[in-house]
Amino acid sequence: MAGWQSYTDSLEQSKARITYAAIFGKQGGKWAETLNKASFPATDDEVMVGVRALVSQDMNIMGTGLKVAGHKFTCILLDTDVLVCQGKEEGKKDMSLVFAMSEQAVIIGFNPEGEIKTQMVRDNVERLKDYLKRMGY
Repeated sequence: MAGWQSYTDSLEQSKARITYAAIFGKQGGKWAETLNKASFPATDDEVMVGVRALVSQDMNIMGTGLKVAGHKFTCILLDTDVLVCQGKEEGKKDMSLVFAMSEQAVIIGFNPEGEIKTQMVRDNVERLKDYLKRMGY
């Protein structure tokens, strides 16, 4: 797990200021996750709802959305290898939650800051996805 942890650490240190990053296997099982989950205490079951929707291309997620770490997210895009969701809390700007699928894994990134655009979070998560795909993962 220590090797995979460096990938989630790199997302947290990116310009997208991702505060929660994780890598799950496409069939389940957590490979790595943000060590300090205080700002986004997501459970494995909550994250797996998004993972399963992306892997199975379940369009129902577009209508139901997601509830993760106590936040409600609207799913705004489900593509072949990416699920993009946005959330909004009372008095706060948009939050971003992105799932991206490689050959064997799903990479997840979350940012609660409205000034960081969802596209920036997506770009960073997909950059890691593309790298893992090139490595056969």
